[in-house]
Amino acid sequence: MRQIFISLMLGCLLMVAACVSSLAQAHCADYELLRENASYEMTSFDRKDRQTGSVVYKLDDLSRSGGKVEAKIHTQVFDEKGKMVTEGDFAIGCDDGTIWMDMRSMMNQQSMEGFNSMEMTMEGDRMVYPNNLKVGQKLADGTMTLKMTDKGSMQNAMTMVMNISNRTVEAKENVQVPAGNYSSYKIRQQTEMQNQAMGIKMPGMRMETVEYYVPKVGVVRSETYRNGKLQSYTVLSKIN
Repeated sequence: MRQIFISLMLGCLLMVAACVSSLAQAHCADYELLRENASYEMTSFDRKDRQTGSVVYKLDDLSRSGGKVEAKIHTQVFDEKGKMVTEGDFAIGCDDGTIWMDMRSMMNQQSMEGFNSMEMTMEGDRMVYPNNLKVGQKLADGTMTLKMTDKGSMQNAMTMVMNISNRTVEAKENVQVPAGNYSSYKIRQQTEMQNQAMGIKMPGMRMETVEYYVPKVGVVRSETYRNGKLQSYTVLSKIN
């Protein structure tokens, strides 16, 4: 059960992008997901290259105001056999050229199916990707708190806190994924999980994530490590 709770908060990382232009609206207009009818698919695999599922992201609503753009993204989550298991929404936006995302997008939504009897509330920071990334640059940390309440008894069943820290642009590398070949920024970050169930504190866990981030497109590949060993990875498989 503990592994299920942990995997809920890890895995499929949302594509995020910073655009390059002198005007804020041009920054936001260049971002692939902030355009009409935008959609893309991320596919996840375990460390033995076995497909574990996929997530399809589609722009559902788009609003613009001055130098700001905000969109609602609808997600459809499929298992390894292609069966849809759940769906949901999160927010993403562009503010004067800097891309931000709702941290709900960082949850492994393939694990949500087992929590249909729970009422979930989430609060936390926005994950920010500034424009003009440089090797060696430090990015802002983020924290999210997820509370699960039993719909029947209305008792707090689980509280999880996810801290993402030490976000560093490590290198610039070429990366190949099913959707194409890209020149990317390699971003390494630490993820720490703190869990509490029925008032009892559970052992935490530390993971390391490596993202391959492409300006105007987003994170086209992400890898999750534990104790230096690859646990899973996610790649951009389609973009429309």
